[in-house]
Amino acid sequence: MKIASVQMKPKVGNFEKNFSFIKTMIEKAAGSKADVVLFPELAISGYTFDVEVLKNGAEFFQNISDELVRLSRKYDMAIILGAPRILNGKIKNSLAVIKKKREILFYDKTHLFRKENEIFDAGESFLVFKFKDVIFGVLLCYEIGFPEISRVLTLHGAQVIFASFAFGRLRERIYDTATRARAIENGVYLVTSSTVGKGVMDFLGKSRIVHPSGKVMEELEDGQGMIISDIDLSILDHYRYEEEGDSHAYFKRRRPELYYEISSLKYPVFRR
Repeated sequence: MKIASVQMKPKVGNFEKNFSFIKTMIEKAAGSKADVVLFPELAISGYTFDVEVLKNGAEFFQNISDELVRLSRKYDMAIILGAPRILNGKIKNSLAVIKKKREILFYDKTHLFRKENEIFDAGESFLVFKFKDVIFGVLLCYEIGFPEISRVLTLHGAQVIFASFAFGRLRERIYDTATRARAIENGVYLVTSSTVGKGVMDFLGKSRIVHPSGKVMEELEDGQGMIISDIDLSILDHYRYEEEGDSHAYFKRRRPELYYEISSLKYPVFRR
């Protein structure tokens, strides 16, 4: 399977310009025969705390949702895209998953960062989904630092975890460490798509595709663009269960009875 990740500098409130760039990148990914393409957090609106911009961005996304479905069908590709949405009158920081069907899946960010808590309403469930017989999980930015989320997604079958970011450059060390760690400890591919440039903060960029061993396979240091990589899902069992070579075999040696208070909980996960 071929995975594409886009790094971009969305212009806050300029929905048409952002969407034009998104469409260009979808077409570029299709030209490279990508099966899935990932975009950053709030790629449609730009990362902002401006409530009116977010509300208008949510309306804009509704207006272009049919076109995204058409593009997904045309290119036989899943599109994962950060966008605000309104649910029950409240603003959600969401990832939209478009996978050829008319029904678009949404993941609403469950763990909000700093001022986000004043603007957004937190989600209450996680999301895993299947496309072309591969199971994917998703998370958003700050959530990379909560190992429980990635582990829950993996225990629900995720082979690849997509993480969309608008991450501050001041916290680069956290980003580098956490993205590698989540891939290693779960024996998954971890794919990130990052915002770059300056806005409400100096955004890090560094979109990357991380191997289950923790090796960074592809990375875009700075600027707008795309990274693409073929991933080999047949190696996942090696890194999860085989005690040889560079494998860590953490899933073979898990002892959930010792951390019963965590492992016995029923996490709400939306599976499609």
